[in-house]
Amino acid sequence: MQTSIDLRSAYDVIKDTYDYETCKEIVEHGCVSGVAHDHIYYKDTLSFFDKYEDEMIDYIGDTLGSEANEDIWTQNSCNIQGYKNDVTWSFIELVAMSIVDGVDALEDDELYAVIA
Repeated sequence: MQTSIDLRSAYDVIKDTYDYETCKEIVEHGCVSGVAHDHIYYKDTLSFFDKYEDEMIDYIGDTLGSEANEDIWTQNSCNIQGYKNDVTWSFIELVAMSIVDGVDALEDDELYAVIA
């Protein structure tokens, strides 16, 4: 039996997993609140990290600067599970922010077009 391989990027997985309203909740309350329903437990966040580590670290570095990744590492001294969890949650929060900002900007553009 052949299994299908998920070739989607981590960004696309998060975008497809969480709708706009959930993304707003993630932005407002963070993943620690439990609103990121598919990424609450270590088993979920660690497997996501293991699959998308490079993409997430690059995205966090590109968005927040390389020191952000160093800070996550430092905050989890001798705790690899905590590090992987925090990278995953940071990535999800940044993607959620990107989605919310994109929708809000689109709505602003549409509102401006109606007024103009």
